[in-house]
Amino acid sequence: MIIRGNEIQTPGGRRPYLLEGREILVKHFVERVTTPDNPFKPHEHEQPELWYIISGEARLTLDGQEHTVSGGDLVVIDPWIDHGLRTESQVTWLCLG
Repeated sequence: MIIRGNEIQTPGGRRPYLLEGREILVKHFVERVTTPDNPFKPHEHEQPELWYIISGEARLTLDGQEHTVSGGDLVVIDPWIDHGLRTESQVTWLCLG
C-alpha cells in the first residue's frame, strides 16, 4: 500500500498517515540513500515494514508491480511481499521494520 503524502490535508501543520489498524513492531530504524549505482534490490521477509520517502523520486517494486514514489509518500509493506527500490537520481528514505 502506498499513502501519497501530497494527497493528505495538513490541518494545523499535522499530516496524519492512516495505517488502517495495522500494528508494526519496529526492530530497526534505518535512513537510506539509494542511487543508480546503489539500488535496493527486490527481496522479501517475514517482518512488515514502513518506508517513508524523505526526498527524491524512485521506482518502487511492490508485489511484482512498479510504482513511482516521491518525497512525502509512505509505503506499507506486508510480510512476504516482494519489494525493492531503484532510482535514476537519488532518493533518501527511512525504513522502519
